[in-house]
Amino acid sequence: MEHVLSRTQLSEIANEFGTPVYVYNADKIAAQYKRLTTAFKSDKVRFFYACKALTNINILKVLKSEGCNIDCSSINEVNLALHAGFEPRNILYTSNGIGFDEIEEAQSLGVIINIDSISNLEKFGKTFGSSYPVGVRLRPNIMAGVI
Repeated sequence: MEHVLSRTQLSEIANEFGTPVYVYNADKIAAQYKRLTTAFKSDKVRFFYACKALTNINILKVLKSEGCNIDCSSINEVNLALHAGFEPRNILYTSNGIGFDEIEEAQSLGVIINIDSISNLEKFGKTFGSSYPVGVRLRPNIMAGVI
């Protein structure tokens, strides 16, 4: 069911909360997620919401309640996802040019880790050996259309 707020309702919200104000439709978000999962119905497919797109904790809770996983690009996003109720096994943390201490913190929280640099991968191997699984993010720096 599509629910659209009237101008009067939006004005009342703006008067109550001030502007700018952001209003999200949890039912629409849930319906869109269901539409996506239905289109790619398979036990081998997992969906991860990119937390950096919108870190509103209430939206994260809606997505979690629908069974979505979450992709985080900072340790702050990982902590927010945990606070929203995501289990560590449903949190994918992809390091992106950060210090190794942040990777160590992610490991201590038990989340899925992707590493994007050889130096951090080497440090990870020296620190954790084969005791903790890790993914490797490859960025070949190939430009589209360049030969």
